[in-house]
Amino acid sequence: MKKTFLIAALSLMLAVGATVTTASPAKAEDLDSMLSGRILIAVQENGEAWYVNPVNLQRYYLGRPADAFSIMQHLGLGVSNEDYNSFNGKAPLRLAGRVLLKVEDWGKAYYIDPTDLKLHFLGSPSNAFQIMSQLGLGITNDNLNGITVYASGSEPGAAKNKNVQISNNYFSPANLVVKTGAMVTWTNNGSVGHTVTSTGNFNSGNIDPGKTYSRMFNIAGTYKYFCDNHPGMTGTITAVVE
Repeated sequence: MKKTFLIAALSLMLAVGATVTTASPAKAEDLDSMLSGRILIAVQENGEAWYVNPVNLQRYYLGRPADAFSIMQHLGLGVSNEDYNSFNGKAPLRLAGRVLLKVEDWGKAYYIDPTDLKLHFLGSPSNAFQIMSQLGLGITNDNLNGITVYASGSEPGAAKNKNVQISNNYFSPANLVVKTGAMVTWTNNGSVGHTVTSTGNFNSGNIDPGKTYSRMFNIAGTYKYFCDNHPGMTGTITAVVE
C-alpha cells in the first residue's frame, strides 16, 4: 500500500483542523527525555508515527493500525483492577507515557498521555488510530534523528536476519528496523510476480510466486523501496549501527 494509515492520520488531522504542535529544537542528549512517552509524527516525511518508550527512551515505529496496536500491547505494564481504579482517570506521574494492561480484565490496554496523565483506551487498531490523530506531536527530521531507533532483535543472542512477506498488494512488515550487517529476505506469497526496488540502491528483478530475494544491509540508513510492477506497494528498511 502506497500510503500507510499514519499518512492518513496526518491528513485527517489537517482535514479536521487539528493543531499539530512541532517539538522545539533541543540538545540531542536532552531530547529523548523531553519526549519520553510521546507519540511523534514526522511532519517532514510522510506522517510516519513513532512512540518513545519511557523505559529505554528509544523510539518504536508504529506502522499500520494493527502494528501500532500490537506494539502498544507488547510494551504494556500489567496493573491490577484495584490499582487502576485508584487512579480515578489520572495516573501517577511515575507512569507518564506508559501503556497499562489490566491483567484482571482481559488485558485491556490504556495509554497514559504524559502531558496530562489521562488514560486513553486502546481497545482496537481503530482506537490506536484515533489516539495518534489526537495526541501526536509533530517533529522535524533533525529532532527525530536525535532519538535512538529501537532495533528489533537487539536482545543479546537474537538473530540479525529478518524476513519480509510479499502479498498481492503490500509488504509485511512494510517498515522494518534492522542492525547493520543484517540479511533481509523477501518471500513472495502472492499469486503474481513482484519486485523489491530501491532507486539507486538495489533491484531484485521479478520475484515469481514462491520465490525469494535477499540483501544484506551493511551501511546505516533508511532505504525506501517499492514494487516496479505495482508502484502502490512500498516499504522501508532502516539499518542502524549495532
